[in-house]
Amino acid sequence: MAVTVELTDIGVDVRISGMDSVWSMRGSVVVPWSEVVGARVVDAKTARQRLKWRVGGTSFPGAANAGRFTVRDAPGVRELWVTYRDPEYLEIETTNDQPKRIVLQTPDRAELAAAINARVGTP
Repeated sequence: MAVTVELTDIGVDVRISGMDSVWSMRGSVVVPWSEVVGARVVDAKTARQRLKWRVGGTSFPGAANAGRFTVRDAPGVRELWVTYRDPEYLEIETTNDQPKRIVLQTPDRAELAAAINARVGTP
């Protein structure tokens, strides 16, 4: 997996490389701190239930989601996903509708969620 998350002075910088960038049809996304609501570690099964249609990217049910997806009961809202079979994901929520959430599989998800929340003042 080739996803790195860096917390910079500007905001949250997500870099997607290797085959993940091909599958997700995205190389990077930067969310300014003014647009970051918070972050949390979410259960994979619960998070996947939100998804409706793949707008761009790749989806192998039960194995991988990479790209942009619509969300149930939220017209116009999109989420960016780069995940595999991990039981938990890092979910970064924004004030934007596209992407409303960035959902990533990363080994240091708890530490990143805590650092993001500390920066934006979310408990």
